[in-house]
Formats: sequence, C-alpha cells, structure tokens
Amino acid sequence: MFDYTHILPVLYTMITVVCLGGSVLLFLRSHNNRSRWLLAIIMLLWGLFYMIRLSGLFLEHPLLNFTSTSVMNPGVLVSGNLFLIILLFYPIEVVRPGWLNLKRTGLLLLPYVLVSLFYYLVLYLLGQTPMKLSSIREFVENITCFNVGYRIFMNLSVLFYLVFLLLLTRYYKSFYREWCLNNYSNIESMDVSWLRQYGIGVFLIGLAYFFVLLDGNTYSLITHNLTVQCFFAYTLYKGLFHDNPYTENFFKHSMNEAEACHKARLIEEKLYPCKVSSVGGDSSFLKKLPAYHDEVATWMMKEKPYLNPNFKLMDVSHVLPLNRTYISRVFNEGFGGSFSDVVRDYRIREAEHMLVDCKDISVGQIAELCGFSSPSVFHRTFVQSHNGVTPNRYRKQSQKQI
Repeated sequence: MFDYTHILPVLYTMITVVCLGGSVLLFLRSHNNRSRWLLAIIMLLWGLFYMIRLSGLFLEHPLLNFTSTSVMNPGVLVSGNLFLIILLFYPIEVVRPGWLNLKRTGLLLLPYVLVSLFYYLVLYLLGQTPMKLSSIREFVENITCFNVGYRIFMNLSVLFYLVFLLLLTRYYKSFYREWCLNNYSNIESMDVSWLRQYGIGVFLIGLAYFFVLLDGNTYSLITHNLTVQCFFAYTLYKGLFHDNPYTENFFKHSMNEAEACHKARLIEEKLYPCKVSSVGGDSSFLKKLPAYHDEVATWMMKEKPYLNPNFKLMDVSHVLPLNRTYISRVFNEGFGGSFSDVVRDYRIREAEHMLVDCKDISVGQIAELCGFSSPSVFHRTFVQSHNGVTPNRYRKQSQKQI
C-alpha cells in the first residue's frame, strides 16, 4: 500500500515556498499599503511555521514530527487556533486601514491568550500534564475531567473569533463601497467582493483543522495542507493587486466612518488651507450649490478630466476650493449621484460620440480613451446603461440610422 506520509514533505515545501515567496513579493509591493504589509507578515509567519514543520520531518524530531497528532492535542490546539485567528486580521485592515495597530491587536488576542493560559495554569495547580488521547473514544470517556473537557471550550472560543471578526468585516464592507463610489471614478482595483471568498477559505481551513484535531491522521493533514496552499495562492493574487481607497491611517483613531472623516477633514484643512470650505454653514452651502454644480459641469465639458482613468474626487478641488465632504455633496446633491456614477455617465456619453464619429477606432481603444479601467469594464457598463445593447451593436445601429 502506498505510504501517503511521503506527500507531506512535498506539501510542506510547497506551502513554505508560497508563503515565504509571497511575503517577499508583498513587502516589495507594499509601498504605503498597510493591508499588503499585514498580509506579508501573516504569510511570513505561516511560512516560518511550515518551515519548522518541514525541518521536523527531515530531522525526525519527536516534537516537530507532524505526520500525525493525538486527538485534541493541546499544542496543536493552541498554535492552530492562534494562526487561524491571525488570518482574520487581514480583512479588517482592508476595510478599515490604520485601525489595527499593535495595541488593538493585543487587545483582540487577549481573550484567547487568557483562555489558553488558564488551561495550563489549572493543570499546573492540579499537578497534572496534558493528557495524551489516542482515539475519539478515549476523548469522550475523559470529557468530564478538566484536562480534556476544557479543550472543547478552547476550540469554541476560536469559533467566536471567526464569527465576530467576519461579521464585523461584512458590516463595514457597505461603508467601504460607498466611500469608493464617492471618491474614485474607477473602483475595480479597490473592489472587496473577493473577501467573501477569503472568508469561505478561512472557514474551510478551520473545518479541515477541526478534523485534524479529532483524528490527526495523514489524510486529515494532507487535506488541511492542500486547503491552506490553495487559500494562500488565491489570497496572494488578490492582495498583490488590491489598492487602498483611504488615505494612510485613515481609521487610526476610530472605526466609525463619521469620526474618521471628521479627523481627516481637520487634518486636510490644516494641510490645505486653500481648500477649506468658506461656505459658512449648511444653509449657505445649499444656496451656493447650483453655482457649484454649474462650475463643475462647465469644467467637465471643457477640460474633460474624466478621460483620465485615475480621476478622483479631490481633483475637483482645483476648481472648487472646498474640502472633501462638500465636494462629495456637490455630486450627490447637485448632480444627483455619487462621484463614480456621475463620471461614469460622462464617460459613457463620450464613448457614444466616439463610437459614431470615430469609425476607425476599435471599441477597446475607445474604452481606454474614455477613461475606463479596461475594455471589459467598459463593455459591462455600456450594456447596463443601454438596456443590453453592446458597444458594437450601438455603433452598427447608429451607422444604419445615418
């Protein structure tokens, strides 16, 4: 019969290469992107952990030989829970950059650390060592004693972390998307819909890890390691190309959007006094809103700044000496849509003219010239705004009418 334990060194090697190599790539591309920096740290820790596992296999060290484990092994339980919790910090940093500092990370980990230390402290006071269990039956037979039963509570405490942090990320995703729409014209590189897949990946790793705890045979370890490898390969790809829509440390003081915006506005007014709103209050702003709208509309028509794919809300401050909040209101209340929606409409109208008047230019080139991030984004946007009519079909129909 084939010995599947020979597969484990290969899997450990592959995961080590993916994690350590991925962390290097993320560090090189981190620049001022905290989420990439955090993901690099996470992958580095996982890579070092698997390097230790790999060395344990080659050195045949009894403490590092992970070809099999006992049921609900305390060492595996403590280390596995910790690495699972660490994975959940990344999505928080993506949707709320700057909030997760060392102090807050420590506070988040504190309940888990106390739960783990309590187990070993009580065993020390009782004069016991962690009981080694060879089967699930033996685990059930001793479940009433603290030495074994408390391990269930340790496992359930991680479930609380999983649910709490994933729900927290899901809650803030809607605010994140609203910020992107109100501040950027192209948000494809900032999209976080893939965090759903990230959460599913963490859940699958946790599920495979649970089976390792219950029956730490070779098959369970292979399944767990394959899941981890696929997860990090996918996350590395997404993390490398995800852009942060917020300024650095935007949520340094609070995760609350309104408080963070207020702090950012105060900083912005100190750094750019010429861009401070002089409207003198909300009622005064509403009186001047039609004039602001007309000024921006004239600028958009003459200068066509929307043709720049990197066009963003604060570029409008060259025309209106207002802060971010008031400029955003000019679009939402003056134009009747978010900044992203208004710019998209301008680009679509420009594309309509080019499709009719510039017959020698391909649809892909028109997408680029009109400021869309890619031809596929242009195609999807155009179809949505024209009741299913594609750019090519629109061009053909226009030519027939002529």
